[in-house]
Amino acid sequence: MKNKHLVMAALLAAGSSAQWAQAQSVYGEIGYSPLSLGLSVPVIGLRATAEPVMLRGLVGFQLIDSFAIEAIGGLNARSSSVKNSGSSGISTTAKVNQLYGVYLTPKFGLGPVEVFGRVGMARTKVTFQGLGSGEDKKLSYGFGLRLMPTDHLSLSVDHMNYLDSGGASVDGYSLNLGLRF
Repeated sequence: MKNKHLVMAALLAAGSSAQWAQAQSVYGEIGYSPLSLGLSVPVIGLRATAEPVMLRGLVGFQLIDSFAIEAIGGLNARSSSVKNSGSSGISTTAKVNQLYGVYLTPKFGLGPVEVFGRVGMARTKVTFQGLGSGEDKKLSYGFGLRLMPTDHLSLSVDHMNYLDSGGASVDGYSLNLGLRF
């Protein structure tokens, strides 16, 4: 009896998804992301910033014309020297080891140009050489602009806030090249 219900649910899902078939598509992007990494620990007088670089990948699933679900992942491409503006004289480097998140992405198309926003959850791991590393999962958000010169190729730029928690912050821009399947 349970198998009958599963078959019926599958048939209903297939039938309803046929209505969305026109708008649905899968797309991917690869991007270069210069970041701004900040760390503030007032107790020890530490206020540090760094500008590491991340390589970022994105896979999106277009549900309807104006809405998608996206998964973003990033890995360290370049560490950065840390600049101190507090009373501590620590000399070190910093990097974003890894980042991954899932986002809801509303979109608004204007011909070959698309404006979009993102809101979701991201897990970000950062390392300050000699000081240790930290990892946190928090609300992440951003916005961007995508140019689609052909049906399958896109160029985009976006600004994302990946982490803002407990004195640590990670945000930055990304320049992306994308393909739509």
